[in-house]
Amino acid sequence: MVIYDFHQREPVRGPTGATLVVGSGAAGLGLALHLADLGHEVLMVESGGFPDDDDDRLAHDHLNEGEAAGGPTTTRLVEGRARGLGGAAQLWHGQCMRLHPLDLRERVWVPHSGWPLSLEDLDPHYDAAERWLGLSGLGYDARRWSEHPRLDPLDWDGQHLLHDFTEYVHRPLLGTEQHRQLAAHPRVTTVLHATATAVHVDGGRATGVDVVGDDGRAQHLEARRVVLAAGAIENARLLQLSDPAGVGLGAGREHTGRYLQDHPVVFTADVLPRDHRVLQDRYIALHRGRRRLFPKVRLSPAAQERHGLLDATAVFVHDHDDAPMAAAHRLAVALRTRRVPARLAGEVGLALRAPRSLARDVYRRYGRGLATGARPSRVRLQVWLEQAPDPDSRVTLGSSTDALGLRRARVDWRCGDLEIETSRRFTRWIATDLSRTGVAELAELDVLVDDDAWRASAADAFHPSGTARMSSSPRTGVVDRDLQVHGVADLFVLGSSAFPTAGYANPTLTIIALAFRLATHIDHIE
Repeated sequence: MVIYDFHQREPVRGPTGATLVVGSGAAGLGLALHLADLGHEVLMVESGGFPDDDDDRLAHDHLNEGEAAGGPTTTRLVEGRARGLGGAAQLWHGQCMRLHPLDLRERVWVPHSGWPLSLEDLDPHYDAAERWLGLSGLGYDARRWSEHPRLDPLDWDGQHLLHDFTEYVHRPLLGTEQHRQLAAHPRVTTVLHATATAVHVDGGRATGVDVVGDDGRAQHLEARRVVLAAGAIENARLLQLSDPAGVGLGAGREHTGRYLQDHPVVFTADVLPRDHRVLQDRYIALHRGRRRLFPKVRLSPAAQERHGLLDATAVFVHDHDDAPMAAAHRLAVALRTRRVPARLAGEVGLALRAPRSLARDVYRRYGRGLATGARPSRVRLQVWLEQAPDPDSRVTLGSSTDALGLRRARVDWRCGDLEIETSRRFTRWIATDLSRTGVAELAELDVLVDDDAWRASAADAFHPSGTARMSSSPRTGVVDRDLQVHGVADLFVLGSSAFPTAGYANPTLTIIALAFRLATHIDHIE
């Protein structure tokens, strides 16, 4: 791999006829490596630097600042995004699951729903994405309980509620993990510290991208085609910055930035278990060798259709006030993500203050594949929701500018009544089943009866999507089913920004599946 660092004032000499990829997160990395494996030259530009340079990443956080009209604050716009090789995947904890068939269907009770793809179109690319990430490929439903035969699953009714799982990638920091593969690949050229400022369109096709360094030095990079893979906020912003009117590019430009979705996350009830071990053993984390599963409860497709609801999942959050065990947990996370804690000696000393508890939890983790056995101080039900697409929930260009002189993104994220209603019905069905089976009772929080309390309590999950939505026509979206911008040849938008709807699934696996699908498409049309 040829690496250009724009800080060094060296003119970039990219390969002739390359596919230029803007962004090196899960989308950009997945596309660049897969496309290069198919024999194509790739030029990838990244606003930040090397993946494990935390100081460099923090130094570029200011470029993620924006204006917030509602929903996530400007702080969360910075916390949930990262510039540097690996992008937001350097912040990722590694949770994966696939979208469900209903998530991609047009649903009469969900305005603006429906993908121009089916799950069958995505399945082979999901398979490839799971292999690339080192996942088991064993699915995400009740069959995963068979890996832990000593645990009896809870008896959800099946009519409203189903078992659900996510699976974690063992090493989720994709910039770190794929760095060697990039370095060894002769067909990928990467430019670091180069922020894309505009896409050039000439004669109805994309011809290249302008980039600028931190010092203001600019260069135009020519390309055979351009793929924007910089995240849902930045993709929309770059399309708008490329248009003198600030609207977007292509025949569906008026949809650019609209239909902004995330996954609203809200605590809806306190859980009062009769025996804390029943939920704690089953609903924190389950381990089998290097494989880690997160069991959840899911709102059934039948209930969604019957009652006109969105897709949703729920988790049981166990709070522990045990400081030594909390320190041990932080050390375990640091080991898994290969990051040294800021206070390593202090964390180790604190963890060793409770040797019996530590020995118990080591046995549970490595002997039985279970999480901590400490009694929780509180258990809460947390609901993760799909959003109904809303054209007034959107990203536009703000009035302020960043350090490079570019207009910042202005984010107006909105939650609707359907999200609130879904969370309430879902919670009460969970309460009914927990009471019926004698596992627990629920004490409802104010969000279950007070809309204002719900809106004040709900947070985004750092999963923005929908801002350059996929559609069969420019009348309803920005890109077509192959992610090409309607009316602009050789310009593609990749990532969660293309999701018409996002289900409740963590988006990274689907992003990588779309990256592999796009690589296959480009290879076929070349």
